[in-house]
Amino acid sequence: MRYFQCSSRCHDQVYYNKEQVESMYANIEETRIPTELIPKCQKCGEDMEPWVRSYEFLEGSSYQNELRKYNEFIIKNKDKKILFLELGVGTMTPMFIKEPFWNMTYSFPNAYYITINPKDAVVPQELSEKGLAIKEDIAHVLQDAVNK
Repeated sequence: MRYFQCSSRCHDQVYYNKEQVESMYANIEETRIPTELIPKCQKCGEDMEPWVRSYEFLEGSSYQNELRKYNEFIIKNKDKKILFLELGVGTMTPMFIKEPFWNMTYSFPNAYYITINPKDAVVPQELSEKGLAIKEDIAHVLQDAVNK
């Protein structure tokens, strides 16, 4: 959610949006933001939208670069102790986070998997010795960790 992309996909760039989002938030009137604060594409003038996984997700150069760095990190560290920590991931799209985490935990010798979710915390039977499901509110779990 920290990046915008052009809603018409006229080009392959994403834009950091912290200042724009803070400005929109500070200027909410009832449940609306002023029209002039809706970000526009610098190239085509269409609205900008959050860069989030969807049917219209832009998998351009920024995505490819981040994916490459992620994969390099995983391969470089696959034999080290790795904790795959899954926070609040539901069951709607398991192929993006859950299943890759499960597969890597199963395959990597020193990997461990923890999922925290009040409803959807599940560890597959194959990971029963390498995983932990915490069915609690994430905020409470993290606060308990800080307090201990």
